[in-house]
Amino acid sequence: MLAIAPPFKRSDAMLETLPIGILHFPGTGIQDNVADKARKLGIPVWRFGGE
Repeated sequence: MLAIAPPFKRSDAMLETLPIGILHFPGTGIQDNVADKARKLGIPVWRFGGE
């Protein structure tokens, strides 16, 4: 479990800067998680690829 935490913490730190938007390239739970968190913060998310 410890190996999984750093990417999520890094994503949280990135979102704390309140970017004007993020690009979401689906593929892993980490990308999906940061996109979900960004949407909840009102940050625009542009999705590319995937379904």
